[in-house]
Amino acid sequence: MAIFRPDPMRFLTGTSSDTARPGAITEPGQGGKFTPVGEVLPFPGNTILCHIDPTSDAHAALCEMQDDLRQSDFGALFTYLPAASLHMTVFQGISPDERNWPEGLPQDASRDEVTAAFVDRLSGQDLPERRSVAARGLYAGHSVTLDGVDAIEEARLRTTRMSLRDLTGLRHDHFDTYTFHSTLGYLLRWLDASEATDLIAFSDETFARYADRLARIELGPLELCNFETMHYFEPVALLSRRAAF
Repeated sequence: MAIFRPDPMRFLTGTSSDTARPGAITEPGQGGKFTPVGEVLPFPGNTILCHIDPTSDAHAALCEMQDDLRQSDFGALFTYLPAASLHMTVFQGISPDERNWPEGLPQDASRDEVTAAFVDRLSGQDLPERRSVAARGLYAGHSVTLDGVDAIEEARLRTTRMSLRDLTGLRHDHFDTYTFHSTLGYLLRWLDASEATDLIAFSDETFARYADRLARIELGPLELCNFETMHYFEPVALLSRRAAF
């Protein structure tokens, strides 16, 4: 497994952060994805992902897990993503907080101009059509850790990421330590140590109830998507040996 998630206690308590709240949470106009009360904020960008089939049992299990969290004593600590947006990011594109920029594109290029360039650069490439992943745990309540269902699938996912990096010309920091995951919600505030301990235990107990149903997840095709907020990822092009939409 290639899992590089930070220690959940340090994450939940903000020990490793220099911000007063989790990075995604800000007042309007300050660059975040959500307000401190969980209202969605504009956060335009693009990304390359695989949606989780909404007709699958794995999708149902993720939704049930999300509902368990929402209805628990920890429910108010998070703002939740719509079920229809559940996905696994394979390669991040650009967004308001991305420090790097695709090679060969002007720094003032718009999101849509970058997306159009990605379509040109990725069109007709020999990228795998399907991927199989397995859930490895519920991390700190907010996301399900994923990796390839076996070593071969994990290697294929990593190879796909390298291909996308080279084709797009976008070279992210910490590329080699990216952990695949599916986000269920965003933490709204840092927790004290007691809260964090209880949430970690709850996350482990909750995941155990769904682990068998998430032991193999068949992902949909690779999609280049635009987004305006974290609530909806609009497919622009299929990248898996198929034509653009």
